[in-house]
Parts: sequence; structure tokens; C-alpha cells
Amino acid sequence: MTSRPTVFGAVLTVLGAALTLWALLSVDRPTWAVALGVVAIACWLVRTVLVFATRRAAGAAIARWAAVAAVATGSIAGPATGGNALVPAVVCVMVLLADAAFPPVAGGIVLAGSLGIVAVAAIGAATSLPGLGAMLVALLVGGLAGVSRRQVARALRREALLAERDRQLREEAARVALARDLHDVLAHSLGGLVVQLDAAEALREAGDPAAALERLTGARELAASGLGEARRAVAALRRPATAQAGQDAAPVPPEEVERLLDELVAVHRGLGGAIRWERVGTPAPLTPAQATALQRALQEALSNARRHAPGATVEASVRWQADLVRLTVANPLTTPGGGAASGGYGLRGMAERMRELPRGGRVHVDETAGRFVLVVEEGLG
Repeated sequence: MTSRPTVFGAVLTVLGAALTLWALLSVDRPTWAVALGVVAIACWLVRTVLVFATRRAAGAAIARWAAVAAVATGSIAGPATGGNALVPAVVCVMVLLADAAFPPVAGGIVLAGSLGIVAVAAIGAATSLPGLGAMLVALLVGGLAGVSRRQVARALRREALLAERDRQLREEAARVALARDLHDVLAHSLGGLVVQLDAAEALREAGDPAAALERLTGARELAASGLGEARRAVAALRRPATAQAGQDAAPVPPEEVERLLDELVAVHRGLGGAIRWERVGTPAPLTPAQATALQRALQEALSNARRHAPGATVEASVRWQADLVRLTVANPLTTPGGGAASGGYGLRGMAERMRELPRGGRVHVDETAGRFVLVVEEGLG
């Protein structure tokens, strides 16, 4: 595509054409040479107007032919006008070689043809060798400038494509992260709601309306909490990419990390689940991404345990070491199909979270002797 000049560039072109025309007419030159020089200037201006004023392919093609005509006529008249008529030729050689839509081979042919025409015309005009050399050098400099501009434009286009590709990848990663968060939130909240509502119905049928009402109240709180988490997940998607990655956010203090995990344990117990919860070692601050990954891992593990091992005691622990934090959750498999194969998006999303952590993470699942054991590790330091 032909590069469109700016208003300032167009003004400079008109000013340059006016000065060239004045220099051409101010000195006595052969009439035919002056006429060709005027034609070259006119073609130069036509090319500028077409490129500046139209976006159509036909206009761009005519602009290129106008530039070629300026090169041809300017090269013929250049030696006979003391080099004045060569100015449009030099400029148009540059713009043709800089035009990404104009084949480089064609640009090279135009430049070579211009050099040959000037050399032949110089013989007829009895141009001195220094004068001929200056005109040939001017054309070569114009050609090199055009090639340089083409390379710069190509590099800028490549950078723009890479930036667009990077933007698309960031958007896709954000969509995956949002889907992952929503899955974790909904699996936890909706699974808990089912448990609470089932319990409330059983209590109502057993003639204990007060306990049933308490269960319904718990279900309402769980639904409100899930809605809040879903809103926070959507809000996180709207933050800048650096904030989403947790690069500029403050670390999550140890007491906040413990509070998040304890809340999930309390919710599990509130939903009627039994759990032996152990914390070992000295907690350390985590990045927001690490804290979220650890929280979601425990949330998903407890949700799976309520679905696939209802009534069974879950054994969970978080162990803090110098270089990593390890979360372990184990429960018996009391329902068919309740292992890793059924983990579906939850376990997959958990593994994706760990891979995205700056300091690395790992998810390990073991199913032996009717037990499901999940081990999640995050690097520290």
C-alpha cells in the first residue's frame, strides 16, 4: 500500500516543486528541456495529490505511473537543465522504492533506467564529468533513501502485527482466566447450595422448620458470597494486563492467606462436611496470583470432596517451607467416577494456574486404594 503523506509533507512537496519550477524558468535553457522539466514537476505533484486525496487502488496505481513518468521526463531533461529537472526524478525514485506495494525489482529497474537515461542525455548536453557524477550520485542517494524507508515501514508493520498478536493473546488468556474463575466460583457456590437446599428440604419434611430456615439462610449467604466472587472475577478481567498478572500489586500478607483458607474450611464444615485441617510451618507473603491459585485449589478440592465423597472426612493440610508452600487434600472415593477423570475443568484449570505462576507451580493427583489425593505446590522466594 502506498504510504500517505502528512499535510506537512504535502506542503513541503508543493514548496519544493515551486522552487524547482522557479529554478528551471529563471535560467535560459533549451525549450524542450524546460517543457520536459515542467512535465516532470507536474507528474510529481499529480502523484502527491492522488496519494494524499484518495484511498482507492486505482488512484494509487495512477500515482505510481505518474511517479514513473516524473522519473523518465526528469531524467531526460536533467542534464540539459543543469540538474534542475532531475529533482522530481530523484524524489519519485525514492517514493517508488519506499512504496511497499511497488515491487522492489520494478523499483530497481526504474532506478537503473534513470541512471542510464541521465548518462545518455548528458552526452547530448555536453555535461561535465563532475556534473554527471553529481546527478548520478543524487539518484543513487534517492534510491538508497527509498530502500531505507521501505525497511523502516516494514519493521513498523511487523511491530504492529506483533503488538496486535500480543493483544489477542492477552485477551484470550484473560478469557481463559475468567472462565476458570467462574468455574471455580460456580462449582463451589452451586455445589454448596445444592447441599444446603437438600438439607433444608429434609429438615422441613422431618418437621424441624427452624433448622430448615437456618439452612436456607446459609444458602442465601453462600449465594451472595458466590455472586460477589463472580463480580470480582469479572472486575479483574477489566484491569490492565500488568495488574491481572499481579506484577504491580502488593503481596498478600500471611494472615490474609490463612484467613482465605480458613474461610473455605469453615464453609465446608457449614455445609455438613467433616475435615481435619492442619497448618504447618511459618506462612509467608504471596503474590496475588499465588494466593488466588492456593485458594482456588483448596476450594475445588473441597467441592469435589462434597460431590464425590459426601459424609467422608477430608484430610487437608498446608505446609510452609523455605522455598515452597504445599497444599494436600485427601478423601476417600465413595461415589463411582469421582476421581481425576471427573475433575474436568477444575483440575485442568488448577494446573493452568500453577503453570502461569512466575515462580512455578505443580499439581499432582494420586488415586490408590480408593483414596483421592491432591498435592499442589507453589514456589516461594
